[in-house]
Amino acid sequence: MRLSVLPLMLIISLPAWAQSASEGPNAHAWQMSHLFRQMTKGNFCFSPFSGHRVAAMLAEGARGDTQKQLLSLAHLDADAARRGTDAEALSQGLRNSSKGGGMLLDVANSLWAPPVAFLEPGYVSLLKERFGAAVQPLPAGDALASASAVNRWIRDKTNGRITDLVGPQTFAQGDGTVLAVNAVYLRAAWLRRFDPRQTRPRAFATASRSSIMLPTMARRSEFGYTEAATWQCLEIPFSSPDFAMMFLLPGADVNLETVEAALKPEAWAKVSGGLGPTELNVYLPRFNFSSQVNLQGLWQQLGVEAAFDSTKSDLTGMTPQKPCWVSQVLHEATIEVNELGAEAAAVTMSPADPFGPADSTPPPKPKVINFIANRPFLWFTVHKPSGLILFMGRFAGE
Repeated sequence: MRLSVLPLMLIISLPAWAQSASEGPNAHAWQMSHLFRQMTKGNFCFSPFSGHRVAAMLAEGARGDTQKQLLSLAHLDADAARRGTDAEALSQGLRNSSKGGGMLLDVANSLWAPPVAFLEPGYVSLLKERFGAAVQPLPAGDALASASAVNRWIRDKTNGRITDLVGPQTFAQGDGTVLAVNAVYLRAAWLRRFDPRQTRPRAFATASRSSIMLPTMARRSEFGYTEAATWQCLEIPFSSPDFAMMFLLPGADVNLETVEAALKPEAWAKVSGGLGPTELNVYLPRFNFSSQVNLQGLWQQLGVEAAFDSTKSDLTGMTPQKPCWVSQVLHEATIEVNELGAEAAAVTMSPADPFGPADSTPPPKPKVINFIANRPFLWFTVHKPSGLILFMGRFAGE
């Protein structure tokens, strides 16, 4: 039996008592981000936590080396009880985050299986209790109808933002395919919106060094902000106080690749921990794009081999049917940023660490600082109480 997994966009909020449960997802996020940035110099977006949730769901149905590799990928504890505690904390935080706060959040998990597939009752119960995942039936022997059913569910759960992720070829082995899917739709307004009358075309230098004109929002206000000699970081809060979007902009003479290569958990903690209220002139382009990728190759680079090998995969905690292996890990995420809010190559010869110790006597800041995002930058959607990274990506204008 072949297993396909479809991690899509996923947003989650953690209560304060569940902060330790974000350590694994964030460690996974940084590993994945460094692989993503090597794939393209252009735009990309992804939800590392979405892939993390699917890895966690698979790990609970895996045994032996298959489970060990999936647990390592997701930075999950080898102790099943601890994993259960963390998963329940995340689920509780998710339920809490969906209550008010001025954000529209719809999250769903599902497991799709044909009638002939036998799934271990204990595994089905575990998915429902820990991840809220229900088993959905696939039409027997009909690849086109199966693809339509899954895509219809995804389209409904993402409010039409993601439409045709799977095709009939996903079910090429007929009734031997099971899919694990998670999806989310998020629409969040800025705490203070940008005035559309201030939006106008401005020049943007793309990753390929060409200049294009992009509709660019503008606002002077107090924002969360920190900076160093080689970068600036802006935080814009959403209407829900626990969520914000952060933008990391390299200096005008600094290659973004230099900043990306040095951006590790310790550096990120320094950046996010250094934010303070600052009067800014902000110029930020509107953007709207999607990224789709099969994560199999990236997972394999991080040590997951057995799950993709029909002769080695051990998913007997999920089903006694053999062989059963993971054939693909499809991921799609989409991001739109506008005046209202968010609806979710050069070699640098610089030996210096852009996130290293600051100068002992930094120059004084001007009363009003300009944050002009007219060149490629990184962006992050974060849950502030826990520090959990929900979405992340790069906008390069192409």
